[in-house]
Amino acid sequence: MKNMFVGASVLALTTGSAFAAGLDRSGQSASSIFAADGTAALTFGLVTPSVTGTDAGGASYDVAKRYSQTGLTFTKSVNERFNWSIIADKPYGVDVDYNADPLTSALGGTKADLNSNALTIVGRYKVTDRISVFGGIGAQSIDAEVSLNGQSYAGAIATAGVAATVPGLDSALLGAALRGDVAAATAIDTTYGAGTTAALGGAVAGVVGGFNATGGYAFRMKESTSPNYLIGAAYEIPDIALRIAGTYRFESKHSATISEDLLGTTFDSTTPGYDDQISYVSPQSFNLELQTGVAPGTLVTASYRWTEFSAVDIIPTRLGSDLVNLDDAHRFTLGVAKRFNDRFAGSVTLSYEPPTGNNTVSPLGPTDGLKGISFGGQFTDGPIKISGGINYSWLGDADAGVAGIKAAEFRDNHAVGIGFKAEMTF
Repeated sequence: MKNMFVGASVLALTTGSAFAAGLDRSGQSASSIFAADGTAALTFGLVTPSVTGTDAGGASYDVAKRYSQTGLTFTKSVNERFNWSIIADKPYGVDVDYNADPLTSALGGTKADLNSNALTIVGRYKVTDRISVFGGIGAQSIDAEVSLNGQSYAGAIATAGVAATVPGLDSALLGAALRGDVAAATAIDTTYGAGTTAALGGAVAGVVGGFNATGGYAFRMKESTSPNYLIGAAYEIPDIALRIAGTYRFESKHSATISEDLLGTTFDSTTPGYDDQISYVSPQSFNLELQTGVAPGTLVTASYRWTEFSAVDIIPTRLGSDLVNLDDAHRFTLGVAKRFNDRFAGSVTLSYEPPTGNNTVSPLGPTDGLKGISFGGQFTDGPIKISGGINYSWLGDADAGVAGIKAAEFRDNHAVGIGFKAEMTF
């Protein structure tokens, strides 16, 4: 069963062609370190999500755009104990667009575009024939543009701005009062004087008018590049194609230059007193990958990935609130690969991401959990292997919210992904 890792590569192919939670795109696997000496691989994935929803005013949205994924790896042995691999991928991404009129919808005009690139070199040392340890260093670059628009954001941003002018006033309390919560209005008027709620409501309405007239809020973050590190270990029994590998990636600290547009004013490095630098982290993560032969020509795989998206806070200077606001992601897969003959192999893989159970989710990622199935096939001709796969994922229902208040609901959505992989051993 030593050569059953060929079937495993069919299963791994679907990772880059499947929809994933949060900002995840590539899955950041370091499994290329186990490839044969002199193996180069090129992967390409195309994902077409269908994420549609409606708001209480009747506006409809089709928010998720098609996106592609590419990856490149090369693995080389130095001697019987040490080998290395170079991995190029796009670990994170967002591409959403609420295609509705911002003046007559809750979220129309809201957009997000986040891009990333990473290059990592990993070295592995075989402590014994069964135990190995590995570590890597790389560079990771990220840039982003976000627009917040529509009446939900207009109200939330205006309310937060007006509340900030009143010492000790919580914007959530003011928002509740302006939505008709009598207890909240009474609390404000008792603390700050009769008629305060009405006066602040007038101020909020004025800011909302300015927000609508000037095209909402816009945020731009220039590309920043930071180092990234990983460590891992593996246990293998080659005779039965068994391998258990764990990979931990450290979070990366980034510092980037930003600019913002709000109420007709652009805030950037030329604005007196404006801080155009922002600090944030890309998340730490852990991948656990298992494979084992269960019969001649048959391989079973399983994996788990945890990504700490809750630690990713991007808080622009002028906006003053987090643009990301995501929970940690957990992804499980289970698959089986079958070699039919020396040239052909096939696979099927199930994937699952549990829902968070939150009442609302970020409008920049309006789904909650998923269930997916992938089918793959591989053709081998000497040193060349060509693989292809297709994934279908059922995306969990979710309510997109702004400041914890439901703005739109998304139901019965899905994503389709296709992937291709070409490998050659020199």
